[in-house]
Amino acid sequence: MGSGKTTAGEKLARILSYSYLDLDEFIENQEQTSIRNIFEEKGEAYFREQESKYLREISINDNSVISTGGGVPCFFDNMDYMNKAGLTVYLKMKPEQLASRLKNGREERPLIKDKDEQELLQYIADKLSEREKHYQKARLIVDGFNLKINELTEKIHAFMAQ
Repeated sequence: MGSGKTTAGEKLARILSYSYLDLDEFIENQEQTSIRNIFEEKGEAYFREQESKYLREISINDNSVISTGGGVPCFFDNMDYMNKAGLTVYLKMKPEQLASRLKNGREERPLIKDKDEQELLQYIADKLSEREKHYQKARLIVDGFNLKINELTEKIHAFMAQ
């Protein structure tokens, strides 16, 4: 959350002339409601099940970039599935960097909407600690802070050439 997955994904797809899909937007379209409403009305467990289901339903091909929510790799063997389906990229950032990006947009994010700045930082640090083992399974790990899309593109090309 807050690492810039959507922005980076859109730019990367444009540079590579690939199709782009944001999994959260796809879920909202399929469920005909916002992620926030899904969390509030049906809970996180329901959302995670749907997220995994839709991840497997979307059309993944060699010419697509897909941005997922930060929890996707952590449930239902989704990371293993994504690694088999294509190249996974982890935009790694420090908790302080993420908190700085997220502090002004909390109300739109169900998991952090009621947290003050200190609680937000602690929540992010805790979540990263909990999720890091899943994120580390990504096939390519890059520094997400001040990410340059051209550099990411070069790293992807180099990785694929191996």
